[in-house]
Amino acid sequence: MIQVIVMLHSLHPEHFVVARHLQTPWECPECKRRFPYGHGVMSLTHYRVVDTGEVKQGLACFCSTTCLLLWEHPAMLGLMH
Repeated sequence: MIQVIVMLHSLHPEHFVVARHLQTPWECPECKRRFPYGHGVMSLTHYRVVDTGEVKQGLACFCSTTCLLLWEHPAMLGLMH
């Protein structure tokens, strides 16, 4: 038997965060601009742990898709699939 697993993707914070936190002030990790969390763009992104140099991935909220794409190194974009 072959199992197919489909992963649903969304960029909308309300699909990941409880409603009462959507107005929380947030800072974009790329450009440092402040915005309400619910107005941002969510993505599974890669980051490097400063102390160990290890590359990990986790959910992050950016102010725009532009900042999301600037954050993620092009070589890493293929790893997200």
